[in-house]
Amino acid sequence: MPLAGPIAAIVFSRAIDKRGRGALFVAYGGAIAEAVYAFFAFFGVSALMRAHPSIMPMSQGVAGAVLVILGVLFLRRDAEKESPIEARPDSAWRSALLGFFVTALNPSLIATWTAASATLAGTGWVDFSPHLALPFALGACVGISAWAGILVTWILKFRERFSKRTLNRVIQVMGVLLIAGSGWFFWQFARYLFG
Repeated sequence: MPLAGPIAAIVFSRAIDKRGRGALFVAYGGAIAEAVYAFFAFFGVSALMRAHPSIMPMSQGVAGAVLVILGVLFLRRDAEKESPIEARPDSAWRSALLGFFVTALNPSLIATWTAASATLAGTGWVDFSPHLALPFALGACVGISAWAGILVTWILKFRERFSKRTLNRVIQVMGVLLIAGSGWFFWQFARYLFG
């Protein structure tokens, strides 16, 4: 249930603009990338990160840049102006690729899915044999996609209850939060470069 972060912000923004199909495909692309992280976390990617410590800080620098770009785009959004994007439907492939790459460039997800895998292992309910990594990843993908479907449906159903100005402010606040969140990634990257 991705409540915050760049994918949630993009999905929310597109759904508010009545671009539900594009919002869903962004979420689906992100769900596929998260499933890849979940798959590798099941095998213990933390060992790979320890073997190659430069992977994490480099990806953090890229993730910081992606968050700044998305944040600026959200801040510059003006709901009162007619957007040329609204005149044509979103491309399913482009939306899915956007979701996939924004999620794939978020290194914190490897920690999230490693923690989820460790928690699951701690319950003793699942045998952590390699053949279960694929069902685990597929379950993550289906769960994220289902939540996105519910979220987009709710937004499309209830968006008329709020003024355009209020909805625009919500998206701009998301932009500020994304830019603020990029600071942590840049700080980690700077520590790697200069530390």
